[in-house]
Amino acid sequence: MIVTIAGCGALGSLLATRLIEGGITVQAFQRMGAQLEALREKGITIEGDRTGTTRKFRLAAVSDSPSELKPSRLIIVAVKSYGTEEISPVREILEEDGVVLTIQNGLGNPEKLVSVFGEEKIGAGVTTYGAYTKAPGVIGWGGDGFFMFGPWKRGLDMTWIEVLLKGAGLNASYVEDPRPAIWQKLTINAMVNTTSALTGMSNGEMRKNLHTLDIMKRICKETIVAAGRAGVQIEFDELWAMHMDNLERTAANKTSMLQDLQAARKTEIDTISGGVLKYAQDGEEFPFTRAVYALVKAIDASRGY
Repeated sequence: MIVTIAGCGALGSLLATRLIEGGITVQAFQRMGAQLEALREKGITIEGDRTGTTRKFRLAAVSDSPSELKPSRLIIVAVKSYGTEEISPVREILEEDGVVLTIQNGLGNPEKLVSVFGEEKIGAGVTTYGAYTKAPGVIGWGGDGFFMFGPWKRGLDMTWIEVLLKGAGLNASYVEDPRPAIWQKLTINAMVNTTSALTGMSNGEMRKNLHTLDIMKRICKETIVAAGRAGVQIEFDELWAMHMDNLERTAANKTSMLQDLQAARKTEIDTISGGVLKYAQDGEEFPFTRAVYALVKAIDASRGY
């Protein structure tokens, strides 16, 4: 089987290497730029991972010519949420019984993919594995986590993906409906990504800081209210325990939003905090989410985004 990673940045690269270690052929569809050139010339270098060593992996990588890639039964989408539509060309390499699995941050990504590939082809899920870019093609390991995913259309069987991921040594769980997991991950992103981006702290640093814990807790409670209005019930105590465990396991990780700000890239604030604010009933509700949203948007705007 061949797996295609659409968006081979930090997380996509980490996932690619784990799949390659599991004996799976992996190829990448990556936008033009320094990362693509590095993938083509040197492959992926993982530094400081769970083995404590630096290792290198090679894979085929293309940008605007998916026809150069081989037919794939599984396409894992790890691009930034604002670039989801850009992966539409890979539909030509998706096999007849293939699946497009989004593990992106924020809300709205499965719906965008359904419009391109059809509802029966879409799987959706989340991951808490941590990785960060040290240089083009060079990835720092931020800690192991888990995958949780399922079919976007209820009733479909995509359990073979769980077998595939587990066979590569990844911690993966299959669910019949991925929507609760997506909202749980959104809540964590709304807390962690924004707070880290605005403070410059790693996950471990935020876990030890009373001020960051306080604001994350307040954002968490606001997002849980939004989830309830979307029909998804989340228990605060259960999620907070998961959140604290995740911060500990990924203590060295820099969130993707912090990496984006440090690299002067556009952030995913619109699909994370912006997604939460869509469920506010007036312009005053969710004040902590509203504050971090405005601050990150101000930084994006100052850079022309």
